[in-house]
Amino acid sequence: MYCKERIIFLLILLVLSFTIIISGCGIIQKKSDEVPTEQNAPEIEEQETEENAEDTRETILYYQDNSGYLVPVMRRIKWEEGIARAALSKLIDSPEQQQEILGMGLKPILPANTQIHGISIENGLAKVDFNSAAMEHPDAISENNMVQGVVMTLAEFPTIDKVQFMFDGKIIDTLQYGTKVGTPIEPGNINLELSHDSSGSGAEVTVFFHNTSSSNYEYLVPVTRITSSSIATIETAMEELIRGPKAEGSLRLDIPANTKLLGVQMDEGITYINFSEEFNQLKESASQDIVLRAITMTAKGYPEVEIVKILVDGKEFESDALLATPVFANEY
Repeated sequence: MYCKERIIFLLILLVLSFTIIISGCGIIQKKSDEVPTEQNAPEIEEQETEENAEDTRETILYYQDNSGYLVPVMRRIKWEEGIARAALSKLIDSPEQQQEILGMGLKPILPANTQIHGISIENGLAKVDFNSAAMEHPDAISENNMVQGVVMTLAEFPTIDKVQFMFDGKIIDTLQYGTKVGTPIEPGNINLELSHDSSGSGAEVTVFFHNTSSSNYEYLVPVTRITSSSIATIETAMEELIRGPKAEGSLRLDIPANTKLLGVQMDEGITYINFSEEFNQLKESASQDIVLRAITMTAKGYPEVEIVKILVDGKEFESDALLATPVFANEY
């Protein structure tokens, strides 16, 4: 009897031990599930990439090309306190900036050794204090481009409407080559020139032409033209595009010869630009994409223009080159 009870007791003990072991394995497995695995790693990396992307700002910066034109380029700069100062630092000719913009083949507009003593912004006015090195330019074009480029770069920020230049804490009326900087400056015309038939008293339009740097970087150049027209309309701008850039310059725009503007219409937020049948020759051109970008960027200079569609003899121009209306003239 005693032996029988002993055997039953041992069997119960064995069952209890086995139950504890199974439960323990379950606990261990559950804890191991909570440990991140290699499969989770890409999600962590993706999250970090998104956070890094959110830490930058799309900012339009202005550079100069070898022909002396001022060129806007959208770059993503790291967000930080004093973002306006950070934007201006990207315009200073330094080994670091030369390396960053090497692929563009463009030049910084602020001379080497330029220092930014300070920037204050109040009621839309930005006061920028440079050292005297910022005034050292080889010619009048570079000097004027520096002033215009700084003003236009800062005016991209919603809190800035105009800029007062200071040098070593003082306001100077005129720079070496005659550029006026004694009073606050608002953004204005860029790469100003007369139209072929203008007397200099007509309406101003801004059009985009094409250039290529020595590094084969293709970019659009905005040009403000004084036209013979009394009103600055989209039609006026398109006519100037068809006329093309000045023959003696480096700019070009490969709109097919003999192309004519048949009309511009707006309907439910879409702007239709209608060209003659010669425009269809653009399909055979390697410049198709940049020509379409130049047309749409020119049209988007008018606030009422949201979406641009190009027609040829009233029918939509069929092309895979223009997938969407561009937001920026140039991106880098």
